[in-house]
Amino acid sequence: MGIKIDYCNGKGLKMKQDNIDKILESKEVFYKYVNICNKNFRSVTPSLYLYQKIFEKQKSTKYHIEKIFSDHDFLELMYVTLVAWNMNMRAAKMVSLDLFSESIQGFSKNISQLEDIELQQLSEDELEKVLQQLKPIFMGLKVMKSESNIVGVSKTLHFLLPRLVPPMDRRYTMNFFYGHNNYKSGDKEFTSFSILLREFYKISKKLNLKAKDASNVLWNTTVPKLIDNAIIGFISDN
Repeated sequence: MGIKIDYCNGKGLKMKQDNIDKILESKEVFYKYVNICNKNFRSVTPSLYLYQKIFEKQKSTKYHIEKIFSDHDFLELMYVTLVAWNMNMRAAKMVSLDLFSESIQGFSKNISQLEDIELQQLSEDELEKVLQQLKPIFMGLKVMKSESNIVGVSKTLHFLLPRLVPPMDRRYTMNFFYGHNNYKSGDKEFTSFSILLREFYKISKKLNLKAKDASNVLWNTTVPKLIDNAIIGFISDN
């Protein structure tokens, strides 16, 4: 894959291709890491229960999310799930529930335009167009009080557009792809998000992942989350 620019810190760094190659070795190896995640990740917390509640709602609407924007209980469920995912502790502080909800509602039209899109079904050109549609949403959503938003916003987008956007974080996503966990804020943060989403897309294509590969059991909800699970399992096992 060669030298890539790490837009988080402005330095030229090699993406950790060895990590990517290992989970791409075969579907069997890929699922080995998925299963490690499902066995061990947040196994004694309410995180998985809350996450499954989000997808029960998504499936009940067949991923047509226009009702979600006026459903305060669902917006609160997303907020509480982010808290359960440690987004409101230590240096990470979330905005108020009211601001979080108003922010999502303010982008309801933009988000609805993307609700039927599945990451693995896109062409490369279509992905680039989708990234342009995602940019104002990514830059405008109010999730975190801190300047760094990629973790909180990507997780929120995953709850809203689960078949398109994976959740991203420092401990697993950045360590898997770059071997460090640093993010910086501003426009460069969306560039970093774009690079990572393209990598998830490439993995989905190389493994020929389909919606049916996500069993809806435990954390296996969608193709983007399936890849995230493999990443979590890989980092946990190495």
